[in-house]
Amino acid sequence: MLFWPKLHREQFRTGGDMRVSKMAITAMLMMWVGASAFADISGLYLREGPARLETVQIVETSDGQLTGRYESYSVDESGKLSPDSVGFDGSISKQQFVLHMKKSLDTLFMTQSISGEVHGNSIDLIWEGGAGTFQKSKASDRNEALEQLNILSAQIIWMHEVERTEKTYREASSAIMELEGQAGPLKDWMDQILSRYNVLSEQYKEREKRLASLNAMNVNYDLRYQVENEMYRIESEFYSLESEVEQNRSRLNWQVDSAIRKHNQVKEFCGAIAAQSDALEFCRELPAQMSAFDLLIADMSEKFERWDSTLQ
Repeated sequence: MLFWPKLHREQFRTGGDMRVSKMAITAMLMMWVGASAFADISGLYLREGPARLETVQIVETSDGQLTGRYESYSVDESGKLSPDSVGFDGSISKQQFVLHMKKSLDTLFMTQSISGEVHGNSIDLIWEGGAGTFQKSKASDRNEALEQLNILSAQIIWMHEVERTEKTYREASSAIMELEGQAGPLKDWMDQILSRYNVLSEQYKEREKRLASLNAMNVNYDLRYQVENEMYRIESEFYSLESEVEQNRSRLNWQVDSAIRKHNQVKEFCGAIAAQSDALEFCRELPAQMSAFDLLIADMSEKFERWDSTLQ
């Protein structure tokens, strides 16, 4: 606020008085302009960009010296929020100032000396390879901008989490299809193995008839004993094969059904509603399910190779 001196009418009547008054007015105007030109730049300045926030906190002392801190916050493609900061000192003369960073920042400043210029409620910083304008702001503005970065970080992390879950779900679905695709042939192979029952059964019947014939002819004991041993061997092979195949068929059916049942349960939570937060933890079971499917396929395939070799 400017206080103008009271001028008496007599002072306007003489040129000398007028000159004195003009000088006083001019001096006061210069004081007012000077006060504006050399205003204290102390304060908080913000610069916002896509997924980024930068702040400069400056304190100016009465002798034109500056101290403060530069801070940056950035969100990368993974959603990680990375803070960085560095202190500085410097000096100001009229509208021009220089800041000396206490260390270089790869995130922005490659050199430690930065020049700047005051423009009302903003400052322009110029450094090697770049420049930026920072607006004077309040602490609440900084807090709000930082909160937005935190929200962005959480959204990106969530998006990647959903993408990973959906990818895992697709892979698990593919594993289920592969499992079902291989389970069918495994069952067919078991049927082929079981077809040996007929061969063994015929062999057993033939030995049975021969033994009856030998008994009727009262053939010597050694020959009858040999036929009986053959019948025992055939019978043992028959029941051993039957037991092994049925056990593995039962195990295969149970594991395939169990895998499909578990997958369908996971699918209920991860398929259509993968974007819901309460589903993500449940969906993390999918990698374990996939491993179980792979082990089952490998185990069943190994058994097939062994069983199939008996048919050769």
